[in-house]
Amino acid sequence: MYLYVKALHIIFIVTWFSGMFYIPRLFIYNTEAGDKSEVEKGILRRHFGVMISRLWYGITWPSAILTLMFGPWLMFVEGWNRVLFQEAGQWLLIKLIFVFFLYGYFFFFAQNLQTAAAGHF
Repeated sequence: MYLYVKALHIIFIVTWFSGMFYIPRLFIYNTEAGDKSEVEKGILRRHFGVMISRLWYGITWPSAILTLMFGPWLMFVEGWNRVLFQEAGQWLLIKLIFVFFLYGYFFFFAQNLQTAAAGHF
């Protein structure tokens, strides 16, 4: 059971990261579309809007939620109390601090997406 949960956790981390790495590129493409003619700009902005929406709501958000579900499950299956308070458990505390900042970065993109959807981007 442990290895299946670990595999799912890693799979969803990878898909979550791929969404977070690609969403800034789509924001840049959407911004660059503003330099085109009105016809091209309208077509490109609609196209990038669909791409951003599908990437964010179809891949990135579900992957972030599933990563957040499988991570603690993995810690509890492994016996995180035992691991966390041992000398070798310091890596887990450092990792959890980085995970906290990573979710902050993720919510920064969510806020930018809401701003873009409101037409202020």
